[in-house]
Amino acid sequence: MESQPAWQLQPASSTARLWLFLLAVALPVAITLGALAFAGNGPGPKLLIGNSPWLTNTVVVVGILVLCLAVHWFIGRALRRHHITLDGGGLGIATTFYARKLGWDELQLRQARVIDLDEHTELKPLLKTNGTRLPGFSSGWFRLRNRHKALVAMASGPRVLYLPTTQGYDLLLQPRQPQALLQRLQELAPASARR
Repeated sequence: MESQPAWQLQPASSTARLWLFLLAVALPVAITLGALAFAGNGPGPKLLIGNSPWLTNTVVVVGILVLCLAVHWFIGRALRRHHITLDGGGLGIATTFYARKLGWDELQLRQARVIDLDEHTELKPLLKTNGTRLPGFSSGWFRLRNRHKALVAMASGPRVLYLPTTQGYDLLLQPRQPQALLQRLQELAPASARR
């Protein structure tokens, strides 16, 4: 099993990690604080712990914060699961909550190419069908602009490896050096898979 830094997937950017924190922790806590402030000023019965609105609000905010931090930790760990492996059997891809192992005969290496998504806009991910998308990070199943189904593993930047498969979907991968990964795939693939 090979795992070379030059053709490993780009890790999630600091921008993507910041957005994850804002969406998973900061926003829900801010909404909770706003809702408690609004509810505290309104008429009607109040839920109180020990007849103390301050204690009640503190328990609610701490509970929401703990829950949000747990969700953030879980998704943050998944963002680190973003790598490629090569062996005699083929190509393995793991990205967040998604993984695939494709044999050499399932890869269409003759049609594979390194592309710039700014030039080949028909291959940009358009619709997330079952995936994770943050600014600067996309992972999982998407529909491309050309309506093809694709397993996407991208961080930031337009240069990616486009690799069709015989399984009814394409791969859109963003290794650190896309050309190096394509060359290594072509070197390792048996002659029958390169036709």
